[in-house]
Amino acid sequence: MTRAIDAERRAHFARERGHFESKHALILTYRPSEAKKTALSKYIYSDEESRRKTYADKNAIREIEQYFANTLSIRRMETREAAERGGERVARYDELLQFIRFCITGENHPIRLPAAPMYLDWIATAELEHGLTPKVENRFLGVVAIDGLPAESSPGILNSLDLMPLTYRWSSRFIFLDAEEARQKLERTRKKWQQKVRPFFDQLFQTQSRSVDRDAMTMVAETEDAIAQASSQLVAYGYYTPVIILFDSDREALQEKAEAIRRLIQAEGFGARIETLNATEAYLGSLPGNWYCNIREPLINTSNLADLIPLNSVWSGSPVAPCPFYPPNSPPLMQVASGSTPFRLNLHVDDVGHTLIFGPTGSGKSTLLALIAAQFRRYDRSQIFAFDKGSALLPLTLAAGGDHYEIGGDNAEGRKALAFCPLSDLESDADRAWAAEWIEMLVALQGVTITPDHRNAMSRQVTLMASAPGRSLSDFVSGVQMREIKDALHHYTVDGPMGQLLDAEQDGLTLGAFQTFEIEQLMNMGERNLVPVLTYLFRRIEKRLDGSPSLILLDEAWLMLGHPVFRSKIREWLKVLRKANCAVVLATQSISDAERSGIIDVLKESCPTKICLPNGAAREPGTREFYERIGFNERQIEIVSNATPKREYCVVTPEGRRLFDMVLGPVALSFVGASGKEDLKRIRTLHSEYDRDWPVHWLQMRGVHDAASLFNVE
Repeated sequence: MTRAIDAERRAHFARERGHFESKHALILTYRPSEAKKTALSKYIYSDEESRRKTYADKNAIREIEQYFANTLSIRRMETREAAERGGERVARYDELLQFIRFCITGENHPIRLPAAPMYLDWIATAELEHGLTPKVENRFLGVVAIDGLPAESSPGILNSLDLMPLTYRWSSRFIFLDAEEARQKLERTRKKWQQKVRPFFDQLFQTQSRSVDRDAMTMVAETEDAIAQASSQLVAYGYYTPVIILFDSDREALQEKAEAIRRLIQAEGFGARIETLNATEAYLGSLPGNWYCNIREPLINTSNLADLIPLNSVWSGSPVAPCPFYPPNSPPLMQVASGSTPFRLNLHVDDVGHTLIFGPTGSGKSTLLALIAAQFRRYDRSQIFAFDKGSALLPLTLAAGGDHYEIGGDNAEGRKALAFCPLSDLESDADRAWAAEWIEMLVALQGVTITPDHRNAMSRQVTLMASAPGRSLSDFVSGVQMREIKDALHHYTVDGPMGQLLDAEQDGLTLGAFQTFEIEQLMNMGERNLVPVLTYLFRRIEKRLDGSPSLILLDEAWLMLGHPVFRSKIREWLKVLRKANCAVVLATQSISDAERSGIIDVLKESCPTKICLPNGAAREPGTREFYERIGFNERQIEIVSNATPKREYCVVTPEGRRLFDMVLGPVALSFVGASGKEDLKRIRTLHSEYDRDWPVHWLQMRGVHDAASLFNVE
């Protein structure tokens, strides 16, 4: 059934076709004068070979790359290789040529390099048709030019272009001028404005009148400041030419897109126009390396340039699972909706997938956990261990063919009966050591002070049982020689209240790919009964972690954070399970319990991914400080406070932050969002009546008419 959920979500996003992702490219062009290069090289280099090489150019590119790498994530376009025809041949694809072809034709697909080198004119053989609306091949070409700048700029002033639901290419060409050339051009500008300060006749007859152009005086002062900046070389000046290129096979659709972009640019205080007579020239000037077409003369400095060019974009998440333990190119956990830019949600940051989920009651934590579990099953050999409260994961577990155990319940109506034999596995020294320690814990929980004699007696009996057929707790009690130990363990044998759970002849727990433990009843049974059961479950789960993609879900984790035994276990898991390719997801509604747990530092450091559900009280004193302690800034707290309950979720990782919507279809909602008491009662009834076919009847009951065909996806 999880395949049906995945297919439904994939069909939704494929059908929507409204998601666009921004990619940025930096092209450096340097064309020195041949005369200068020839004249200087004979003085700089001593031998002929060095004179013919361009060391300075390569070093400059390397330095620029290093400067940008300090603040931006940047890498060079490269040629990658891919095996073809069963590995017999290796194809080479070049990213730079792919980008150049996209700039020319608007088509973005890999460019395969030929085995024998050849000229570059084969990259794009498209035919350009000049006109008021030029055409490249059979697609119309539209150009929106930004031809007016506001009086002042701010960082990311044009970031709203990233939110446009259409495909475009934004070319921001900047032609640098050296300091002396920039100063000369600014000086001419200063003289032009200086002449406008006094009227013409006052200047001609050397007279002084009261008529003074205040605007010209202001411009003179600003130009003098610009000259000082250029002379100081703190900033550089140059010609900035921004244009936006659009392609469409329909002329009217292209016009609508161009007008939408022009309106958005004008709304930010810029001047913009749709090119007609100058369209071809503007298009040619936007191509990489073309520095001579469509030059816009007004000078701007690099401080303004940093505000205008797109240095950041909406975070779309990693297109592949970032965990290095997964097979190469594994898909992301799931895709969710968030505006026009797609968002691929991954719990992992590198090899750490531990995640914190916080939110008040009824905000959708259980639904999110269930969807995470459903989508996690896409990974080969994946296994899920979930600790549930309120049976919210019951529908998904049963539909996926997993085991749902209600520990301490009445084992009726779809609940699987369960009895443990914790001493059944005594094959290795580690198993026997754990068994002796577990027995010691049971005895201590009954108020017995453990002495060396007690430990020796328990260890001796465990060793004897390793070669005996009977390994129940009753067998242990019969063999151990100390009366205090016998009396203490009586509570956990068949003659005591916990015997139905812990004193089985054979262990009834079989761990598969997906199992859920409902522990609400168990948590109400007191520490003496709770601790031994969960300690044994944790031991069984840890032994199952063999490097396969694994997920441990702890719903309502505040129940465990409040207990010292489980706090220490969670602390241990967060530190060591990364190496076993296992991610721990803790969901809790109680912020105060998380703070009082004493491991808030571990939760913050070991859980790089944090998902916060809408919380209107996030900015209130007390609650606000908690969000700050787990690393949220002012803006992130505001997003959590204003998000829509039961719909929006805020994920924060070291790689970025994003507000997203799960976008649940009717099939997914039937299994991850059906947690009401009436729904659970119907599901249990259907499961007992139809066994494995119950999901079909459940979907039909919820109005999904093609339920039978969907279920056949499994």
